[in-house]
Amino acid sequence: MTDAPVLPSTGYVFVANAGTAMPTLPISNPKVPGAGWRSIGNTSLENGISRDVDGDDPEVLGSWQNPALKTTRPTKTRSLTINLLDFTVDAYSLYYGGGVVVGPDGTTPATESDTVKAFQIPATSVPQERALLIVAVDGEYQVVEHYAQASITGADAIEYDPTALAEIPVTATALSHNGAAYTGTISERLKYTD
Repeated sequence: MTDAPVLPSTGYVFVANAGTAMPTLPISNPKVPGAGWRSIGNTSLENGISRDVDGDDPEVLGSWQNPALKTTRPTKTRSLTINLLDFTVDAYSLYYGGGVVVGPDGTTPATESDTVKAFQIPATSVPQERALLIVAVDGEYQVVEHYAQASITGADAIEYDPTALAEIPVTATALSHNGAAYTGTISERLKYTD
């Protein structure tokens, strides 16, 4: 067995339409994983991507004759929190759950030619379903995570702290796409450069 520790010195996070397939591994250019994937921009160096698992722990059930007869298989929900640094209409859509991109007057829907855009925060938040791709880079190695369908919505509050970069925290909950028996795929540490 080869040692495979990972020190993710850089990384890239992308979204695409729900159901977008994972690029062929290894990804030759971690900044450009393939057609359909859009970068969500800069993410926090201070607050890396964190993972959470929600659900009951397995419980051992027994009988009088066999105290360890069966172990339950409780449902687990897995989610990732990503702290976005780029204040763009795409980031706002993920955080606020939908909304409308408007032009410089703040009310008229934006057009391709608008150089200034704003975002109307929706009265009712609707989690945004996207495919999610994370490429963690450790020198000449990478670890790739792919979620064909993730429900993304705002996590904690956005704070303007004059001593730190402002962050837009979003949580992506991994979902099963089209009834698949799994919610995501993660690669082993792969060498991607010669």
